[in-house]
Amino acid sequence: MQPTNESFIRQPRFLILTALVLLAALCRLFDGFQNIAPIGAIALFGGACFHSRKAAFMVPLSALLLSDVLLNLTRHSNQWFEAWQTTSFTYLAFALVVGLGLALRSHTRSAFAVMTGSVAASLIFFFVTNFGWWLTMGFHPLSFAGLAECYALALPFFRNTIASDLFFNSLLFGSFAFMEIRILAARPQVETV
Repeated sequence: MQPTNESFIRQPRFLILTALVLLAALCRLFDGFQNIAPIGAIALFGGACFHSRKAAFMVPLSALLLSDVLLNLTRHSNQWFEAWQTTSFTYLAFALVVGLGLALRSHTRSAFAVMTGSVAASLIFFFVTNFGWWLTMGFHPLSFAGLAECYALALPFFRNTIASDLFFNSLLFGSFAFMEIRILAARPQVETV
């Protein structure tokens, strides 16, 4: 039985998507500016581009977990394991952004949709992770004023989150669009009768 054109493109597509997600996740290992990381972009890109909903969640979440483990090994830190309460909010925000990516599936060729999705992903991360910080870390009173204070103190870092998500989403979606064109162009043409 000969493979169909669809199965021909799906295997390389999955491998390319996985490679892009893993490469982006490895960018987290390089120290740079605070809150400049591809986390939101990986989640949005994975949700929007993997055909399978299972892969859309599992590949990006696995890449995030792998990069978290590598970060802790390279920095000789148990911070991630010690702060599991706040980390769980990061993973919750990540899963919500994958869900946002699922809603973006039919618009991955639209720069406006990708940029809007990037900003929405940044907002999701900002609100969910800072809520988790406020709720679990005990630095702010557990009141509306304490929550407002927590969000206000996090605002200077939010600018970097937005810039990071816009940059990495442009890179991921743009690279994949280029590779997809190259794969489709190299695909054997089938004549229809």
